[in-house]
Amino acid sequence: MAEMSSAYESPVCVAIVICNDCIEDKRTNNKTLIGLFNAVTVQSVPAVHSKMVIMASITNAAKTLDVKLIIRAPSGAEVAHIDAPFPTYDPVAAYDIVFEINGMVINEPGTYNVDLMCDGSYLAGRRFDVIMTSPATN
Repeated sequence: MAEMSSAYESPVCVAIVICNDCIEDKRTNNKTLIGLFNAVTVQSVPAVHSKMVIMASITNAAKTLDVKLIIRAPSGAEVAHIDAPFPTYDPVAAYDIVFEINGMVINEPGTYNVDLMCDGSYLAGRRFDVIMTSPATN
């Protein structure tokens, strides 16, 4: 068996998507992402976001990765953290890692950061906003 090329030493994140839900086809492993968003609207804080799904697509990997997803509030406070060892075996394949966060407490409006860490190093990230609105008046 030929030794793996050094070109496949560092995983690459090609996408991070935030949505309300993900349906996974058990036969094909295809994913259907439901309700993609870039912002959450709340009327007051603290608020609870009942369910958030974050899907990260990674390639250039051929070993078990120590993956961590961290969500930080605008103040830098950590509001969610998921550790997910993830096995990969083909460096040219794209792997979709699905993280489900239930009952995330939102304590402040502003821009939140989603950081994807791999083997202890920052791999990729994205942001979403929490926007305060007034209750609708009739």
